[in-house]
Amino acid sequence: MTMAPSAHEIPSYDYAESAFSWPQNVSHEPTLRIGEVLALLNGEFPFLAASKIRHYESIEIISPHRTPSNQRLFSLADVERLRFALVEQRDRLLNLSQIKELLHQLDLGIAQSEHPGRLRSVPFHDQDKPRPGTRLYKDELADLTGASRSLIEDFISAGILTTDSRGRLTAQSVDIIKYGQLLLDSGMTLRQVRAIYNSAHAHAGAIINMTATERARNTPLAKERANAQITEISALVSHAFKAMLLENIDVELR
Repeated sequence: MTMAPSAHEIPSYDYAESAFSWPQNVSHEPTLRIGEVLALLNGEFPFLAASKIRHYESIEIISPHRTPSNQRLFSLADVERLRFALVEQRDRLLNLSQIKELLHQLDLGIAQSEHPGRLRSVPFHDQDKPRPGTRLYKDELADLTGASRSLIEDFISAGILTTDSRGRLTAQSVDIIKYGQLLLDSGMTLRQVRAIYNSAHAHAGAIINMTATERARNTPLAKERANAQITEISALVSHAFKAMLLENIDVELR
């Protein structure tokens, strides 16, 4: 069991001054050890490790306090700053410099956390994402994603991206390149990214086959029902895959 720090271990700290940093409506009193922080966040981020928390400290996403014996003590405000950074990185793929800028603006009261898209001076590429059905030329895809032309060609050669008769790519190619690049940067090979594509391709075919009868009726209402069914099943498959992936990782790490 993790013991609470004794009173003499808690550093002298001006809590009124700390309240100027975001979030202001949460306690800034440093009472939590790193294990307790992990326990508070592991439900939402099951693979969060102490090393990542220490890395966030090193780049000043958070600034935990130190006891005289140099032990880190965190506040509930630190926990919320960590949660904010982890969510922005996971769900919006922001890099850490962007997240630091967001937190800086929250500290200054420039923006509100409920409207992160309104924060200033931080590029949000999702705002430029093409609408579904849009077709993109390779140069347009490179401009939207910042990816090199050679990377796009590699994804096409590997069969991860498919061009039409005019050499254009789908709107989804933006996310495929974005996530694919992150996977490559994380250490995956192009062959492994292709394996993910193959799994998606197989499931897409299965979903399309499930709606074959409805689509065969060839009426506007039948088409609408089929499209709604495809959307619903696709979302279910996506959520199921995520749960099964995390389950398998958890089992392998036991």
